[in-house]
This record gives sequence, C-alpha cells and structure tokens, in this order.
Amino acid sequence: MNVYDAIINRRSIRKFRQIPLERTDIERWINGARLAPQAANLQPVKYLVVDDPSLLSPVFDTTKWAAYLYPDHTPEPDQRPVAYIVLLIDTQIKAAGYDTDAGACGENLILCAQGDGVGSCWLGAVNRPVLAQVLNISHRFLIHSVIALGYPDESPVSEPMSGDAIQYYEDSTGTLHVPKRSFSDLVFYNHG
Repeated sequence: MNVYDAIINRRSIRKFRQIPLERTDIERWINGARLAPQAANLQPVKYLVVDDPSLLSPVFDTTKWAAYLYPDHTPEPDQRPVAYIVLLIDTQIKAAGYDTDAGACGENLILCAQGDGVGSCWLGAVNRPVLAQVLNISHRFLIHSVIALGYPDESPVSEPMSGDAIQYYEDSTGTLHVPKRSFSDLVFYNHG
C-alpha cells in the first residue's frame, strides 16, 4: 500500500481481532515514527510498547473510547487492542512545545501500521497518573498519548459532513460513520 492509500483508508479502529502482533513489525513502525521531523532535531519522543497480555487490561482500564458513543462503542473484552504504544516525552530533552513532535511521530507510526493492514486508535483520553503506575513510568517522562493497535474487526467509513455535524455515529448494522469536511471547505490558494 502506498502512503496516499494508507492515509485515505485509515480510520480509527475501536474493535480488534485477537491476533497478536509481531514485535518485528512494531519495531519497524517505531523506526518509521522516530524518523519523523522534530523541532530542532531534539527528538524528545520515546516509545513504550505494551504487548504483554497481563498488562493489556490494566492499560485498557486507563483509557476512554469514542466520546460521542461512550460507553456503547467501547471495545468489548474480545475486541480490545492486542498492543499499545505509549508516546512518552523525555522532559530532560524537552519539557514544553512537544505536541508537534509527538504528532508527527504518532502519525508516522499509525500510517506504517496501516500500510501493514493493522488498525489503530490514537487515544488522548487517558488516566495518565494511573497509567504511569501500571507501567512503572519514570517521572522523567510525560505521557503524551497512547496508540492502540490490532487487526481491525470493524470497517468505519468516512462520509461528507452535513452542515456542521461532526459527530460520528453507528448505523443499524453497527458500521461507524465518520463525517469529514470537504476538500473545498479546507483549502485556499494564495489568500484566505
């Protein structure tokens, strides 16, 4: 899959098949993430891989899913992620202004996984103090976000936005629909 196709086909996945991921694949995705552009080339983003089955539920319990559909679209136990990557900020390298760095790294990681047919959901609604305890994360690191991973067990679709309706919704068949603004509403040439 080329990069454009990975971008066009990527959707947040909240239901996963229970097939373990290969660490070599995860490491390849992280390698793609670490090469993302980062301000002043400081590279403050670190990656904590969680794939130990005994840690998956405790990590899941620190997250919130699908705010517009909560709690109905929260993954059931047999459809939860099979791995997580916690994006950490090394505060000894950079203590502020790291969101762009983490965003570039996170998107590279998600697109690398998408290219291999692996779905993801980027989670910002995380109980960071509890997650830090569960994973014994040093105070040196800030938890930026969590990327949930696994082979998709759903096929969300994007659709044109109707008016200003941004809320995603589930239809009667269980398909998740995600409204997207049109290209012409977002792009300007030479002046705004």
